[in-house]
Amino acid sequence: MTITAAHTSEPILSVKNLSTSFFSDRGEVKAVRGVSFDVYPGEILGIVGESGSGKSITCMSVLRLLKANGRVLDGSAVFEGKDLTTLPSRQMRALRGNDISMIFQDPMTSLNPTLTVGEQIIETIRAHRQVSRADAAKRAIELFDLVKIPSPSKRLKSYPHEFSGGMRQRVMIAMALSCDPKLLVADEPTTALDVTIQRQVLQLLKELQSRLGMAVILITHDLGVIAEVTDRILVMYGGMVMETGRVADLFESPRHPYTQGLLKSIPDLSSGEHQRLSPIPGSPPDMLHPPAGCPFAPRCTHAMGICTEAVPQLYCAGDTPVLRAGQAARCWLHHADAPEVPEVNAREHEGAA
Repeated sequence: MTITAAHTSEPILSVKNLSTSFFSDRGEVKAVRGVSFDVYPGEILGIVGESGSGKSITCMSVLRLLKANGRVLDGSAVFEGKDLTTLPSRQMRALRGNDISMIFQDPMTSLNPTLTVGEQIIETIRAHRQVSRADAAKRAIELFDLVKIPSPSKRLKSYPHEFSGGMRQRVMIAMALSCDPKLLVADEPTTALDVTIQRQVLQLLKELQSRLGMAVILITHDLGVIAEVTDRILVMYGGMVMETGRVADLFESPRHPYTQGLLKSIPDLSSGEHQRLSPIPGSPPDMLHPPAGCPFAPRCTHAMGICTEAVPQLYCAGDTPVLRAGQAARCWLHHADAPEVPEVNAREHEGAA
């Protein structure tokens, strides 16, 4: 089931029941289990979850960038009418870096330390566009200016180690934008940066998305990082979608215990008071042997017997009035016969949809 808010356009990317596993001597690691979501033109979708939740592997599966022991076992990922999971390798290579681009976590490991950043961007442009080296260099200068790197023509001659962490990430953003992608995937683009630079990079991404009209998937482990940047959020845990909805709805009225746990672990800086953070007890599931039921059940204070026995469906607004339009939660507490837990399934609708 794919749940989204109402849109007037068709999704640019539609992922349905995607399942991905990695095979090792220890057995099958079920990293992604039946994930479905849509991304619409001109929107920013945030995918949030702890390390090992499957958020990065989901996007790596879509882009066919899995390691040799990884395999997409089921599902589809349709981009502009083409199923990326079955697209011939040659067509997939032509599409990556052109129509779909990706920004990786650590720019220092993504950039070649032996080449100037200008050489690397020029090479990327010429790999997908039939242009001269001079035109590619001109485009590179335009891109550096676009991502607000000072003295762009001069900095093209610099090596990666001559940039700060924030500036290296701007180089990676410029490289990702070099061929005017329709979809940009940013995988933890601010993880290695301090808080001030994080905010600058995220605001830059939002400005560029608005200016260029591209769709963006922003992957992160921190709900607070993307609160002001994304339009919708997909919360993942144990390789599955736990909750999804508009940003305002998930922050004002989260309806899955895991989402609530993530929000409680974020300090409220506006209160001006000392606070005790509320970490989620326990550890993420072992994906070699994932739980038979809800993957969050062993850590959930509201878990019932059925939670450990069967995986709940994604309940949406049509199933219960406590979920807002476009919001969905994978929790047995939204079943019609579930006991009332006010903070999760209060029978009165809190606010307008």
